[in-house]
Amino acid sequence: MRHVLKRIAALGLIAGAVLASCTPLPPPGDLEALEVTARRGAEHRERSLVALESRMVVRLSGRATGRLPAVNVQTRLASPDRARLQARSILGLLLDAGVRGDTLLAWIPSERMGVRVPDLSDSLMLREPARFLGRALAASWQAPAEAWRTAAPDSGGARLEWRDGDEAWTLWVDRMGRPRRLALEHDERSLAVAYPQWRGSGLGAWPQRIEFADGEGWVRARVDVESSYHAKHSRPSWFAVSLPADVTPLELEDLKRVFAKLRGTR
Repeated sequence: MRHVLKRIAALGLIAGAVLASCTPLPPPGDLEALEVTARRGAEHRERSLVALESRMVVRLSGRATGRLPAVNVQTRLASPDRARLQARSILGLLLDAGVRGDTLLAWIPSERMGVRVPDLSDSLMLREPARFLGRALAASWQAPAEAWRTAAPDSGGARLEWRDGDEAWTLWVDRMGRPRRLALEHDERSLAVAYPQWRGSGLGAWPQRIEFADGEGWVRARVDVESSYHAKHSRPSWFAVSLPADVTPLELEDLKRVFAKLRGTR
């Protein structure tokens, strides 16, 4: 019996230590505590965007592409203005695209096509596209303090709404302060980012699955994150997209024709 009691006591100590190490959840309906928890988590994940390298599996569907096979994507980010995505299949490199500032440069080997898009933010209707991508992957969205003052409880978490110029934002967070869904509306266009799965807990939580969708159904993407590496500094080679000397980069409309061709060969 004495041995049994010792084991029970040891298990109790272990359980107590585990519980003590966890970030306490805010009481139901306590929006002030939820705001603090949400902001701490978002700030922690935002710091990783100084130099972030992720590997993921991406599945595209929608009116623009049809349903495409899953591809492996390596993403490198250096917030706020640099990003690079390299998509590969079993046949090799499909796409190498980099963003520096507001310019996109992409190389599509199968078509021997280079694409250069200046003023990318105007084309996508997104300000600071590299920063937007980083925050989407890290779920580091932060609602302004005014939005928290008018927040409404929602499914154990909260629903927040605010405007930034001509953009309307809505953010849903769960009871642990983690984003569940973000919706952005600009003029008559909209974009939604959802987070159905997370891994880890507390400040170490990170999105496991991310879903993107535009309001008109042109493109939907499901992103399953396999690994993420947070470095102290990014490397110049991370963002060095280059085109062959005999390739002249084309414009955005040419990229749309490539998508149409891919859809036609499904």
